[in-house]
Amino acid sequence: MTIEGERAIHEGQSFDESVWQTHAFCLISPDSLREQRVGAVLDHLAVAGFKPVGWREVRVTAQQIDAIAEIQNVGAGSTFRYRALDALFSLGPSVALRLRDEVSRSAAERYAVLHEIKGGTPPRTRPGSIRHEVGSVNAILSLLHLSDSPANAARESAAILGPEPLAAFHDGATLDGYLSVLARTQPKESRDHVAVLGALRGRIVAALWTELGDEGRALAERLTARGELARPDAGRRLADLVRPEAAGHPLLAVLAHPFDPSAAPWDLSEVDLVLRRHGCACDSWETAVLTTSQYFEPVLTTKGAHGHADRDHDLGTD
Repeated sequence: MTIEGERAIHEGQSFDESVWQTHAFCLISPDSLREQRVGAVLDHLAVAGFKPVGWREVRVTAQQIDAIAEIQNVGAGSTFRYRALDALFSLGPSVALRLRDEVSRSAAERYAVLHEIKGGTPPRTRPGSIRHEVGSVNAILSLLHLSDSPANAARESAAILGPEPLAAFHDGATLDGYLSVLARTQPKESRDHVAVLGALRGRIVAALWTELGDEGRALAERLTARGELARPDAGRRLADLVRPEAAGHPLLAVLAHPFDPSAAPWDLSEVDLVLRRHGCACDSWETAVLTTSQYFEPVLTTKGAHGHADRDHDLGTD
């Protein structure tokens, strides 16, 4: 965002809402691109009557996050969201879209439909919605943002693209080619919270293998065979079985941590220093999933990849 755009947001300057009376502003978030789910998102929007007629790849900065938060009236009590949003947008670019409503609807009807098709806050999403059918990791890694009114569409597009956002959009006809190149050349991400936490605990267990003792190693093998390393209590149970002489090992606290809102959140940059020293470091996707899931309840599955059939299963204790 330009300095002029930032100043306009902070000063409450009005923006031209006219185009957003017939169009809608959408921000496809970096998790959608990493998971190559943009096509599925656009398919759902098309069924609802929305066509992308403009697009732009953008790198969302902390400055822009602040501007959007101001537009949405996010107060100081919600500043914990910033760490989660920083983790999301550190994953890579987003795609800003100008969606044209192909159906004759009033602005109020249009934005009501968009609210329904988006699907609410994961993990309690609505069947048939984008976030339910395409798949979300949590409320932050949740595929897309849609403005909720013409006024906010005007302000949010200006926050992301500058004070004259319409001039920044590329022709929507070129979007498919852009997405095709990304899909054919970039690795497709499919790991959800269960897969990420299970993999991290697996690396830690391997690093501590000789310290676990017979009972701990047997439990580790049993949990791994059942795909249960990411169960809420699995890490703590394993940490409790370490040999007494290894009770102070720095990896044990990480192993026992649930990386969900049931415990106080940790700074992943500090955790990663411990992990790196012991050969267990997280990649960027794992860092984003674990950071955001500490603040926002993750969607739980039993397979470690998104999909309707395996969603929302119980991963509780024995």
